[in-house]
Amino acid sequence: MPRFKIPYGRHEQQFGHLYVPDGVADGPIPVVMQIHGGFWSGQYGLTLGTAFAVELARHGVAVWNIEYRRLGAGGGWPEMSADVKTAYDEIPGLVAGKSSAELDLNQIRLLGHSAGGHLAVWLAGEKDTFTRPERVIAQAAALDLASAGERGRRISFIEDLFGVPFDADPDLYRSASPQHRLPIGVPVVCVTGAEDLQVPAKVSSRYAKAAEAAGDPVALRVIEGEGHDAFLSPSTESWRVSRELVLAEDPLAPSTSD
Repeated sequence: MPRFKIPYGRHEQQFGHLYVPDGVADGPIPVVMQIHGGFWSGQYGLTLGTAFAVELARHGVAVWNIEYRRLGAGGGWPEMSADVKTAYDEIPGLVAGKSSAELDLNQIRLLGHSAGGHLAVWLAGEKDTFTRPERVIAQAAALDLASAGERGRRISFIEDLFGVPFDADPDLYRSASPQHRLPIGVPVVCVTGAEDLQVPAKVSSRYAKAAEAAGDPVALRVIEGEGHDAFLSPSTESWRVSRELVLAEDPLAPSTSD
């Protein structure tokens, strides 16, 4: 399967891998921009998403699996938010130019796991990108970065992201927190494991309730018996359901295959 490494900036972390389906497509194909997780830390990289990117490409979509500057690897916030935005806006340019298949720019889908899910939903809320994404699939996503601080609770890895505690700059936290940016006007499907200990399922559930109350199209899928890292394993239900939602004609429709 063709894979192209494409730099979208000058920093060594500003690049992505583009996967294109084998063969000749009948027409333009959807594009999935994939954002890996890892608590926003430079200890983790885009190879976390490689296997799933290949899986999706085998099912007929192009996948733009991006790297970005992270804590200990080029920057925190706002460097990483700037990077995911730049990588997205290069889809009709650098990315389309490298693709051996025509890309359907009306079918751009965002996919992110954990911290990458946070970035994917945050990006979908940006109004000044070249086009709005068709959907977001948020896997075990960190969707609320501010409520803990509002209650006086300190979470070290979130403070590491921003470099200051919540009380020092509450507006910064809220501006980066998907749940505090509603409505965004883009369909979001939250997929989470019932046994997730890192980002508990209640995080996705609370986001889905808030998004619905704000008038956004949203759906919630809770995978029983699976945890945070199940999304990285091909043998899991989390993997299967995520693939189904990325490829589905209507990801908000109730599933008939569970």
